Amino acid sequence: SSILDATSDYSKLAAELPSLYFKRYIDLIRRTYADKWQEMVEDLLRNSSGKFTSECINFMLEQEQNERISYCLDRWLNEQTIKGPLLLWVVKNRNSKKYASIIRPLVTPRLLAAMFYAIDYESLQNASTRRIPLGDLLSDDTDLIPDLLADSNVETAHDLAQTLLLNQGFEELTKKSLLARFIKKFPTVQSLLAGESAEASEDDALIVSQESFNTSKAEYEDLIATKIPENKQAIVTAREHGDLKENSEYKMARQDQDILLSRKNELEVDLSRARVTDFSEATTDNVGTGCVVELEEGSTGKKHRYAILGAWDSDPKNDILSYKTPLAQQLIGKESGETVSTKIGGNEEQWTILSIGRWLDEK
Repeated sequence: SSILDATSDYSKLAAELPSLYFKRYIDLIRRTYADKWQEMVEDLLRNSSGKFTSECINFMLEQEQNERISYCLDRWLNEQTIKGPLLLWVVKNRNSKKYASIIRPLVTPRLLAAMFYAIDYESLQNASTRRIPLGDLLSDDTDLIPDLLADSNVETAHDLAQTLLLNQGFEELTKKSLLARFIKKFPTVQSLLAGESAEASEDDALIVSQESFNTSKAEYEDLIATKIPENKQAIVTAREHGDLKENSEYKMARQDQDILLSRKNELEVDLSRARVTDFSEATTDNVGTGCVVELEEGSTGKKHRYAILGAWDSDPKNDILSYKTPLAQQLIGKESGETVSTKIGGNEEQWTILSIGRWLDEK
């Protein structure tokens, strides 16, 4: 037992051993620590990878610890503390007759959720572009997602698909490929992709001012360079504090991550569609982006003067409207003297165009 006396990290020692000695090492632990070997091998299994995972499982089966294995795997799945290498072993052996009694009950949408979580977590810790084995398996094994979704309902499938879209462990093309497997079984998942590009299909470009473009670009760069990396570290730090079910710091960090990644995706779409303009193409013949319009409000007779500028320039306090606003959309293309109607929040209003000017000439 001298080899055991020399360490307190038995998982680390196992990783340093040749695979030939794996079984002898586990058996040495059983013989040396007769009163607690089950807990020790359980810990070895949780931190195991590759061939050592199989040796831990096989040893416990030989010792008639079937129920303990099932209990541990089920608990780790529920706690989302099951690690990537162990998940890799589970999914690779999901059709094995030898392990059917312990693996088949795990082949559910919950296992897919754990895989997404483990892949995302590994990407958070991995500063390089090193590939993630569990992610590669999910991509390469075309039967895996259908197997795991076999007993899923639509709501769960949508939640998992949304989790995939926000996952940092996959490239965008891989996400699209994996989502196609969701869509084959649950066609309504397509709406998640449609939602991503709905605005893009509705209008090819967003007309924006240089100033507003610079502001959005700066926000995006701050997300990439500062906020998302800081959030990654916050998640890693919070996860080290233990039980994730009771870890409010961890839950808050994950919620922040969802918000940050959603905003990042939104900005990426918007910036890719943005067309910067200086509004020099505006005319006074009819209302367009870059115009200043004087309007008469039908219900009160009051006169209002609005500048209609880019998609991100809206500033109602200073009488600046985005061309995307309901009123601006009704006015665009109209000439002086014409009247338009709006219905906003249940209130109908008539607006008569009194004059049209160019914002560049009046600013």
